[in-house]
Amino acid sequence: MIPLGTVGSPSQYADMFTSHHGNPIRNAIMIFAAENLIYLILLALLYLWVTSEEDHTTSVFQSGFALSRLATKDGKMKSIVIFVTIIVSLTLSYAAGQLYSHPAPYMVGYETLLTEAPENSFPSQHTTVSFAVVWPLLSLQDRWRTGLVALVLALLVGISRVYVGLHYPIDIIGAIGTSLLGFALVYAGRGLVMEFVAVCIHIEDRLRTALF
Repeated sequence: MIPLGTVGSPSQYADMFTSHHGNPIRNAIMIFAAENLIYLILLALLYLWVTSEEDHTTSVFQSGFALSRLATKDGKMKSIVIFVTIIVSLTLSYAAGQLYSHPAPYMVGYETLLTEAPENSFPSQHTTVSFAVVWPLLSLQDRWRTGLVALVLALLVGISRVYVGLHYPIDIIGAIGTSLLGFALVYAGRGLVMEFVAVCIHIEDRLRTALF
């Protein structure tokens, strides 16, 4: 593990972490975004799982594959692909954290809005997860608008994590990079991913039949 200190001199970030003075409304918005926007992802996955059953959306994952059996399971397909992208991206994020290390801003004396348990600040896990949702949505040919909304929210997560003093800008950049690499790996292995999707949907169908 390579320690990076505070990624620059203290004066480089002092103004950034004291910009919250005198802005209670903005502070409240940023604190909410930094702590709670991540939970919208769970709601989004649940929404995708139970909707769009008859949606024949074509994605880069479906192109070139004989997936007619999944044509009426489009919502579930999207949900699982996003979930897999999150898992792969988080794995890469944790691996990156083993190579690079520096303490979070609140650990080195900056005046911050939030503090957490001492930990490696690089990269931001919240931002990694947020952007891991963006790339699969943007890959859906008629869901790019949803992807753009997700992109705006993911950027807000990243900006807010810096604003409240939980991360440095380099942590956000690292998170975006790991999420993009995670999506690239999922896309490269899209054949296996779609097989996994089919298995998950089959198991869910069997369970639903057995229960109801």
